[in-house]
Amino acid sequence: MTPTVISPASPVELLHYMITYQRYPTTLLICSSDDEFRAAIAEELKGQIPEEQLQQEPDEFGEVIIDHPLAALPIFRRVVARHLRVLFVPSVIHLRAILSVFSQADSPIPPPPEEDSENTKQGARPRPPSLFAYGFLELHRDSSEWSAQGLSSSASMFVAAARRSGFNPVMVEPKAAGGLANFEHVLREHAPILSGGARRDEGWQGRTVEVRRVFDRWFRFQTGQWDIKWPEDNAS
Repeated sequence: MTPTVISPASPVELLHYMITYQRYPTTLLICSSDDEFRAAIAEELKGQIPEEQLQQEPDEFGEVIIDHPLAALPIFRRVVARHLRVLFVPSVIHLRAILSVFSQADSPIPPPPEEDSENTKQGARPRPPSLFAYGFLELHRDSSEWSAQGLSSSASMFVAAARRSGFNPVMVEPKAAGGLANFEHVLREHAPILSGGARRDEGWQGRTVEVRRVFDRWFRFQTGQWDIKWPEDNAS
């Protein structure tokens, strides 16, 4: 269970991946508020859905309805149907508090009905569940914990919490988070060595280190399914 940082994904790409490839008791930590994440999904879908598929007349609440399976409220009904646990984490303090007590036993999400029968099949070796953190860096970026010291503290807690529960630790950042264009730019972003460093217009005061070097201690880096160019894509 090697800890992994996967290339950035949009909210819709992430949910599609979770629905398609993940199973109980995988847990998703969304490092933002519920409202912020839903707003990001709605904004993304507006850019993906052809104009003719949009209902132009607002509903009784003054909102335009988007004809897309992920747009229906509650937004996570398909994730819940897969018996995946979703937790919203609005601050670094909340993240560390959750990680300090994280346990599968505390989850209110029950196993799917077929889970027990599948696991009792002779020779069955189910893939270990994952603990995802979506927006880990983004959560730290505008806080006093944006530093090698702060990131290391949270990352070590994240990996420890996952391993303690038998989960595979995985991090994914939102696309274009912090104004960064791609995965390489995310990993090359600089943070001060110690927490509480002063920021100048052109960067940080004092010594800095790349995010990649901070994470190298625990994580490998991998391209996400959403960024892989398959042969049929190249042929089109």
